[in-house]
Amino acid sequence: MRIVSCVIVAGLLGATAAGQAPARPPVIDVHVHSTNTSPAQALERMTSLNIRYLFVSSLAADLPTWATALDATKFIPALVLPCDGGRAPITGRPCWDGAGNFPDVTWLRGELKAGRIKALGEVSPQYLGMAPNDPRLEPYWQLAEEFDIPIGIHMGPGPAGAAYDSSPVPFKSPAFSMAAGDPLLLEEVLLHHKRLRLFVMHAGWPRLDSMLALLYSNPNVYVDIAALQATYIVPRAGYVRYLQELVESGFAKRIMFGSDFSD
Repeated sequence: MRIVSCVIVAGLLGATAAGQAPARPPVIDVHVHSTNTSPAQALERMTSLNIRYLFVSSLAADLPTWATALDATKFIPALVLPCDGGRAPITGRPCWDGAGNFPDVTWLRGELKAGRIKALGEVSPQYLGMAPNDPRLEPYWQLAEEFDIPIGIHMGPGPAGAAYDSSPVPFKSPAFSMAAGDPLLLEEVLLHHKRLRLFVMHAGWPRLDSMLALLYSNPNVYVDIAALQATYIVPRAGYVRYLQELVESGFAKRIMFGSDFSD
């Protein structure tokens, strides 16, 4: 799952030398949620934007729908975790059977072995005020390494004021912590699991220095830029500066496109 830097940067930092917009290349969208689109809607958008594959962050109840959809081979089904009381961030929908914060490891192992789940993500302990090196996440890092599956972890912005009752989302996250979103908190995990294939969703915004340090020291780490292109989260100029720093620091080939299916 990789997208060459010029694909991203050309559309954001300017047109071609001749003043023409570059041709739209095929891409992989590594940040889509089963909760805000359907397979039919996703396929329509994929056709219009020349997207070949989607990494779909899913709830357990949604997995069969995506697995049986037309052209299901274009979807990479991933499981969202952890979930506060078994309910997904923002929507509050059940993540799996039961009210635990984490999925049953035996069940998850069976789903991975059967190929019904092919990735983990959006792994979002930040919504529970939990750092990625929390011991409760250790069984899931072990599974990801054992099955050699990609992981997308949320590190960066949530809804504005996510920890407050005034947050506009339906399901509140009173323990949401920006401190738990520091990319360098992943270093302990990565040094213990050196075969993990991991990408940091939202590119660790706004912690650019920590993100650059993690990329520099861990060659198996990538980033996606989902949500950063939404001007209600990051003003356009700030997004471009952040992206440009990632590129100019030498990590262009480790930046991946993610839409969050936002415009």
